[in-house]
Amino acid sequence: MATIQGIPNPTALEYIEVSRGYENSGNGRVVTLVFRGSKDALRVASAQWVALGARYQIREDGPYSEATVTIGGNDFDPGTPIAEQSAPIPGEAADIRYEFRTDYLDQSLFALPAVAKEADSTGNPMAYRFVIETAAKNGEALPTPPESFVGNLPVAQKVWRSLYRGEDSVAVARVSLTRIATFSGNLGLPQVPQGIPPVYRPVSFADAWRLPTSVQQMLPRVPTDPATGQVQAPSGTEWGWKQTNYSSSLVQKTNQVEQVISWTFAPYATDIYPFF
Repeated sequence: MATIQGIPNPTALEYIEVSRGYENSGNGRVVTLVFRGSKDALRVASAQWVALGARYQIREDGPYSEATVTIGGNDFDPGTPIAEQSAPIPGEAADIRYEFRTDYLDQSLFALPAVAKEADSTGNPMAYRFVIETAAKNGEALPTPPESFVGNLPVAQKVWRSLYRGEDSVAVARVSLTRIATFSGNLGLPQVPQGIPPVYRPVSFADAWRLPTSVQQMLPRVPTDPATGQVQAPSGTEWGWKQTNYSSSLVQKTNQVEQVISWTFAPYATDIYPFF
């Protein structure tokens, strides 16, 4: 996709992105982008869109034209934010700040990586959970062979003790990063994306959103087992940054746009979310 720079100018080949949306209905990921700029700029850019295998439609109505571009597949990364101009004119430079926030949520004991790993090793995680919960509920010890081998598993014993004490969950921290950008309305008003948001792997998140070095140094690391060095994540999930908020507002009096984008770092299902 072409680099997005500058403000709309009918006399120059410049255009900007004003919205994007995602869809994944089971037939693969589809990204829809809307660009605004001069007629000539969008006509020239259309050759690049066609080369990418995208479909496009240009509406030449009013002082600026708009192009709707639709592209499918997983090779295209739609995460690049609205680009600030390389040589901004006074009053057009974006003001960006970042905020970190930690929230705590109650997670089931059976969702903890160590518990899920042991449950999967039995070949029947549902039976593993049923045996432990039933024993704790009835005030009984975990059954041992030949009735059940769950009683001989070390993690199962710890989970049973917690349930027996009435502790069925544990507080888990979730770190969120919020990017708040304020810029001139001349750079376009982004819209809330539709569909399933993408998840960025830690190695690609900073590059995709051009995070400053000071922010990158504060990003949390993927949890690993101190003994083995293996990543701690439930089966079928991968740690990454998922977009949890994308909103914008326009102050007409000053023609200023405030764009707020938030991501949360957590393990997400690899068979549901598109990963980058």
